Formats: sequence, C-alpha cells, structure tokens
Amino acid sequence: MERVQGALAGPNEMGRHWGFWVGFLAVIAAGAAAPDYLSRYELLNVSNFLTSVFLALGLCVMWGFCGILSLGQGAFLGLGGYAYGIAGINLIESHGHTWAALGIGLAVPVAVAALLGFIMFYARLRGVYVAILMLVVTLLLETFLNQTAGQGWFIGDAHLGGNNGLGRFSGVIREPPALDFGFGGDIEFNGRSRAFYFLTFGLVVVVYLGLRWLVNSKAGRVMIAIREDAERTEALGYDIRLIQLGVFCLGAFLAGLSGILYVSWESFITPTVFGVQNNILPVIWVAVAGRKSLTATVIGTLVLLWLSQKLAVQGNYALVVQGAILILVMMLLPEGAITGGVARFQALRRRLARRAA
Repeated sequence: MERVQGALAGPNEMGRHWGFWVGFLAVIAAGAAAPDYLSRYELLNVSNFLTSVFLALGLCVMWGFCGILSLGQGAFLGLGGYAYGIAGINLIESHGHTWAALGIGLAVPVAVAALLGFIMFYARLRGVYVAILMLVVTLLLETFLNQTAGQGWFIGDAHLGGNNGLGRFSGVIREPPALDFGFGGDIEFNGRSRAFYFLTFGLVVVVYLGLRWLVNSKAGRVMIAIREDAERTEALGYDIRLIQLGVFCLGAFLAGLSGILYVSWESFITPTVFGVQNNILPVIWVAVAGRKSLTATVIGTLVLLWLSQKLAVQGNYALVVQGAILILVMMLLPEGAITGGVARFQALRRRLARRAA
C-alpha cells in the first residue's frame, strides 16, 4: 500500500494529502451517479467533453512533463478516428471484430508518431521546430482528405468522403459504427447511451491514475529532467531521444483514443478534425489550467469545454474568449490558473504559519 500511495501521490503531481483523495472519491461517486440526474442532452454533452480529456492529457504529458510542445494532436486524433472508422465499416458490421478495429485505430496514430518522432528527435529538432512541423503535417492531412470525395477513394467498403466526412458519399452511405464489445442485450456504446458515458468516464479515471503513476515513477523524473535541461540529462547517460520518442508515441496513443471515442460518440468524422482550431485548443486547455499538472489539465479542459459550449450559443466567440483567457492567465499566472493559484495559496499559508510561530 505504501508503494502504491507513493506512486500515485508522489511529488510530481498535485494532490498528495488525504483531503485530495477524499475529494477524488467524491468526484468518482458523483460521476457514477450523474446519469441518474442529467437529462439526455446534458449526458450527451458530458460524454463528448470526456472524449477530449485524453487529447489534453496526452499533450500535458508531452509538453508539461517532457517539454515537447506539439501542435499536431489533432492529427493523431484524426488518424485514430479515421483508422477506427474505416476498420469498423469493414469489420464490425459484417464480422463483429470490434477489438480489431479498436486496435487498428490505436496502432495507426502510434505508428505515424513513431515515424515522425524518429525523424524529429534523432535529427535533434526541439522547441518551436517540432510544433511547426507537426502543424504542417496536420494541415497536409486535412488538405489530402478534403480531396477524397471522388468514387475512387474507397478502402474496402469505406468511402473517405472528402469534406463530407467518412462514409457520407451520396451513393453509398456507410457510417462508422459505434463500439460493440459483444456484451449482448441492449448495450450500445454510442454517444446517446449511458453505457458510452460509463465507458468514457471509467477510461478517464484509469488513464488519469495510470499517468499519475508514470509521472511519479523514475521514468517521470527523467522526463522532467529532460524538460528542465535536456543537455545535462543526456550527459548523465540517458538516451533522451528514445525517451522523447516514447512520450511522443504515448501522446499520440491518447489522442488516437480520443478520436476513436469521438467517432463512436457521433458515428461521423470529417477532415475538420485536422484543422488549426483542433490543434490550438488543446494547447489553450493545458496552458490555461497548468501544463505541469494532470489534475489541473483535466479540470481546465472540462471547464473550458463547458464555457465554449455556452459561448457558442451567442455566436462564434468561443475561440476568441479562450484566447483572451490564455493571454490573461499567462500575464498573471504563467504556470497556469490552477497550478499557479495553488502554489500562491500554499506560499501564503506558509508565510502566515511563520508569522504565527
């Protein structure tokens, strides 16, 4: 138990005291009971918000803990979604091979990340060069997929559909299917079902705890060392290129998982997922909340997604407001609103304790 506690409540992530874990269990209980109190529309939105948490957590691990700023998380989300959708159309409806489609949806973005990461990190690209290269790759993928509306763009039974989206060709409409794990009965893992909410919520909890263990492990300490001083870490004998490549692939894996869940939620995906906005938004979520904390990233992502939806009703102001929030936070709390606020509160408490002593 002490080893588990040390791994989950280590020094590299906020929330090391019993009060945090009591609150964590309360959130788990509230999340488990939420479908009984939310309307169908609200449950649909919450499920959609949860699918984006994996995208943000992947960027948090890459950027916040290993110093790899990527503007290409949307590329891996799109690759995962398209790969799962194409495999699902060909395998799930006719053969019921959900696990195969799921594996393909996760393997494709990881394989692409491994190739790009090998080129970038072993060529010693860092900082803004990685960010720019990934954004260019993402826009190239978007441009390519927008040109696939013709009848020649079939992969098996799946039509890429151009800007109309996967499976939306006017002559043969075969939409990407929802996840189906063969449990029988009426269990359907699509965005309209309670089962999908519980699946996504459970995955968020598991991934969050798994990443807490990672960042508090020896590997996590090496990642932070690379973030702070890559040259010194390499001088100590660590292969920083291999570590950066592994973290980059982990971020792609989580983004691909977001893409798979998004397709299962909506049974639809278009090339817009590769657009600039979908690559900039995760950076805003992570930076505003605090890129060096998984907990802050989860909270900040959900809050900003909720705010974005509320603003969308009033017009196309969501991205402008989120950009303004980013600028304000970077000016006042460069470490992020949540992590910076917690740090200042703890510093104030220590000063008050010293005065009282």
